[in-house]
Amino acid sequence: MILLQEIIHQLYFLMSAVVAVLLVGRLFRRKTRPGLAYDIVYAYALIPFVLRALHIK
Repeated sequence: MILLQEIIHQLYFLMSAVVAVLLVGRLFRRKTRPGLAYDIVYAYALIPFVLRALHIK
């Protein structure tokens, strides 16, 4: 049971890292709506995923 819990825990962090990478990729590849406001929104949405991927939160 503990092994299964650890596997699920690591998969959770892996999925968070994948979402963070996808968001960063979209941030640099977007062609529409360039502007500081959208950069701030992307950064605000990205922070929780980066913190989880780094095991901080």
